Amino acid sequence: MVTATSAAAETIRFGMITTPDHAWSRLMQQFKNTVESSSGNTIRVRESRFAKVRGESSIIELLGRGQLQAAIVAVGSLTTLDPALNGWLMPYQFADTGQLRRAAQRDDAKTMLVGLERHNLVALGYAFSGMRVIMSPAAMASVQDLKGKKVGTFPNDVFYNWYRQLGADPQPIQIQDIRLWFEQEKIDAIDIDLATAVDLQLSTQAPNLMYTRHMAFPGVFVVSRSWWDALTPEQQQAISAAFTQAEQATFAGLEKAEQADLKQLRGEGVSVKTYTEADFNSVPQKLRDFYYGTNERLKRFGMDQP
Repeated sequence: MVTATSAAAETIRFGMITTPDHAWSRLMQQFKNTVESSSGNTIRVRESRFAKVRGESSIIELLGRGQLQAAIVAVGSLTTLDPALNGWLMPYQFADTGQLRRAAQRDDAKTMLVGLERHNLVALGYAFSGMRVIMSPAAMASVQDLKGKKVGTFPNDVFYNWYRQLGADPQPIQIQDIRLWFEQEKIDAIDIDLATAVDLQLSTQAPNLMYTRHMAFPGVFVVSRSWWDALTPEQQQAISAAFTQAEQATFAGLEKAEQADLKQLRGEGVSVKTYTEADFNSVPQKLRDFYYGTNERLKRFGMDQP
């Protein structure tokens, strides 16, 4: 049981940028329910709206200063702290979610998490979400149609290089700006996951879906080290257990939720075209080889996948 034996443990404020039906949001909701229930509601878990608006760079900063206690942060936002984390983002590195789970158990993946402690972050584990796809207002007949298009992407250099190799013009974008940017015609397409697309009701703005599943998009459940060190060992164990329970439950329903989102988008009139790595010619392998050459741990992590 989690007990509030210190003032630091009475409120856990967390930060995240995802929409309500996203896997990470559901994970955090279950974490909240478990912690509050097991503590007899002596511990409250609350989302920081301020952090949500400011974005993940601000969330990492607030965690480092101890002004937030917990967060789920995309690995893409943590790669400036450890470039090896880019190994998770290699295009077509993972065939299915089961492979993601196996990869997370490897020593290289665990070492990446331990290294975050140098930045006042304690990582309790990975959090997985749906694979990335591309949505656009205009239909794309092939990958070649991405050339010259402005594609909204997650702000990370792997995303940038991926779209540049495809001849597109990557535009870093925050989730809350996606609908507005479509309205203002600042972007021609968006790199996104299905749950976020459903939550944002993008079927009305971008009714064409390139079902590429070209990239995994894990997050990391991190807590402020200064806050963590102030907890008792019993509290730390209980917090870790609450995360593990929530992560396992969320992951178990991930594929089903992704298929439900795809079905909903089809029902809303979205045209879906499936793509595989072969449709991208040599670009995925070219990008993987480039990043393997930048970091030995990244290379080992990528090349040793089962």
